[in-house]
Amino acid sequence: MFKKAIPFLFLIFGLCYSQEILTLEEAINLALKNNRDIKISKNLLDIAFNNLSLGNAGFLPKIDLASGYSRSSNNTRQEYFDGRSINRTGAISNSINFGLTLNWTIFDGLNNLITYKKLKETKEVAQINSIATAEEIISEVITSYYEILRQKEILKTLRESIAISEQRVKIAEEKYKVGTASKTELLQAKADLNADMNALMKQEIALKNAKINLNLIIGRDPEIDFDITDTIQVRDLSLDVLLAQAEERNTLLLNFKKNKEIAQINLASVRAKMFPLVNFFAGYSFARLQSQAGFIASNQNLGFNYGFSVSFNIFNGLNSLREYENARIEIINSDIKFDQVRNEVKAQILKNYESFKTSLRLIELEKENLEIARENVEIALERYRLGVLTPLELREAQKTYIDAESRLISALYQAKLAEIELLKLSGQLPIVYFPSIF
Repeated sequence: MFKKAIPFLFLIFGLCYSQEILTLEEAINLALKNNRDIKISKNLLDIAFNNLSLGNAGFLPKIDLASGYSRSSNNTRQEYFDGRSINRTGAISNSINFGLTLNWTIFDGLNNLITYKKLKETKEVAQINSIATAEEIISEVITSYYEILRQKEILKTLRESIAISEQRVKIAEEKYKVGTASKTELLQAKADLNADMNALMKQEIALKNAKINLNLIIGRDPEIDFDITDTIQVRDLSLDVLLAQAEERNTLLLNFKKNKEIAQINLASVRAKMFPLVNFFAGYSFARLQSQAGFIASNQNLGFNYGFSVSFNIFNGLNSLREYENARIEIINSDIKFDQVRNEVKAQILKNYESFKTSLRLIELEKENLEIARENVEIALERYRLGVLTPLELREAQKTYIDAESRLISALYQAKLAEIELLKLSGQLPIVYFPSIF
């Protein structure tokens, strides 16, 4: 009965202390939730949305309310031409006033409409910047995530190397016991095994550091341990599709497109200053004055007023002409900069795509090399067991096998990095890896 219970107890213990399995989508979700740059970007976007209003653009009137009350006490002496005189000590006077005014710009060369359009473009720029920030964070998460997978694969390769070295030590011990191998050969086999163990321990540190780095990026405690069960899979990408998508989705290009539109709006805003400014005003006021001394004992006014005002600048030192020329030059500069950035983005896509295709070819080549090296090391082990292969030749075969596996891991990782960069340049990275928020 006790023996039957032991496996069950070990199963329960294993379940209680099993590592967290972290998926890529969970890592991205945590980063978008916890990353400070994302929070700042969202706040800036909220500000842009708040600024997009009719009142901020100047469409709505301004209404002010003002009121006041004053009281005074004065010693007054007044003498009149008819001989009368008034002497008052501590004469009290008080006044109260109340006013409600409305000012409304009803025509300003359509500058209010232009301002609203500019606020709308500014909001869209904030949206683009928010997406760009998310792209950057997602790119960092994916790169760090696959770096862990790369380190895991290297660790697996080193364990395979240790397994080969252990077989070599076992064979050397057997040969030493029967007198067909020297002690030097056995000691060398053990030394090589220790060297492999040393490399394994260093690689375990590298893997742990990669996990710490990902924890920092996704905004959680660096000490949290977890595991990843994915493999490095590379997507098939089309250059034509990447270039076409970049024109529509690349955040840098979209930003410079918006800069062109804002430059046009700024020119329209300068033109608007050349038109007359028409204001409508209206008001309602109440005022009352009471005094114990003076010519008037009480005075009260209550009334409504309204009217229009027109202003038109005739000459301002040619500043309007200067502003117009500068705005026109800014449009030219924005066109030049957009064309420059578009060429730079295209060049980056072409370079990364070439790296991507080269990495794919290297993957196929290294897969073939790995199969050859694996078969070679199996044959070498058997020949070493039979005594027809030297330890040095076996170690060389082992090294060739490990190098081939390492090169395959590197080619896969480099292809993945190129894929991530291409998707980022074409604006597809968030859509491909985290479509639920885009």
